[in-house]
Amino acid sequence: METQFKKWKNQYGDLHTIWFGDKAVVTLHDAPTILETFLKDGETYSGRHHFKWEDIVRNGRNGIIFSEGPKWRENRRFALHVFRNFGLGKNLMQERVLVEVTSLITEVKEEILNGKKEVSIQNAIDLAVGSIINSLTFGYRYGKEKENEFEKVKKFAQFLPH
Repeated sequence: METQFKKWKNQYGDLHTIWFGDKAVVTLHDAPTILETFLKDGETYSGRHHFKWEDIVRNGRNGIIFSEGPKWRENRRFALHVFRNFGLGKNLMQERVLVEVTSLITEVKEEILNGKKEVSIQNAIDLAVGSIINSLTFGYRYGKEKENEFEKVKKFAQFLPH
């Protein structure tokens, strides 16, 4: 997501609008403008848009973000149930994270020992996070040998509608 925001910033400038359905969200990408806007005139921008339940139902919008009340509780219960099935809150999740952290540290050490002057921690972390997700959903992790597969999946996911 961060990469896409950077592309939009380069293409449209420091201030632009993103549409979420029929709701406009103005984004700021310049530190002085952000400070000027929210520190000096913060009261004008305080609060958060509140969606009316009737509008959401009428427009067919449900889900975790737009729901509230009983529907939100139902969605929350479902999400927690799914996450628990994937190992959240269990040692299984911890074990998978530890495997990736150990692998990440080992690979960075190897690159340093091989004389590499600069090591991309961002790429290594991306691979580790993708590996954890893939391990939970498909049962196998991305190692160095499957890095190309991970990059293909990552590029594909960037073009999916969100």
